[in-house]
Amino acid sequence: MFNLPQPSMALNSHDVPPPDYQMYNTYKVSADTAPEHMLGWTAKVGENVRGGLRCVVFNSHGSPGKLHIGTGITPPMANLFKVLNGKVNTIFIVACEVAQIGATSFDGNLFCGAIAKASGATVFCSTALQSTGGYAIIGLPFGQIDEYEGIVYRYKRDGSNKAVDNDYIRSYVRKLRLGL
Repeated sequence: MFNLPQPSMALNSHDVPPPDYQMYNTYKVSADTAPEHMLGWTAKVGENVRGGLRCVVFNSHGSPGKLHIGTGITPPMANLFKVLNGKVNTIFIVACEVAQIGATSFDGNLFCGAIAKASGATVFCSTALQSTGGYAIIGLPFGQIDEYEGIVYRYKRDGSNKAVDNDYIRSYVRKLRLGL
């Protein structure tokens, strides 16, 4: 598990399997929520927190280059994340295969890099199917998300990336918690 520093925000899709992540601000996103509204609300929360949100978690279904949250977010919409610039430090996309390349008409790698550039935030996302495993039954404590499955990429604010593992993310989160 990753114990995220607070204040953080979780956006849980209406149809994602349990557990819903619980953060300083938790938003259950309905199927008819437009990306502009979802990201605008996230920016508003970030504006009202001194220093902005430490982390934002997108907890939804996914496919290569697409977040299945609200009405959906695809590569042509990545620029909408610019409303988060200066208001969010790190984005965790917890959704299946979003960073995967070439399986559909959308390139997940370019999509995640574009989100990082537009938002000015570090982005973590996997190329693989994700599972909540036993957490679906036992749940997760406040402020925690489960580990990633498969190949995970960290996207820097300039859109560049590198493959990382859960130990790297754990260390990254620990430094965030310490303010480093």
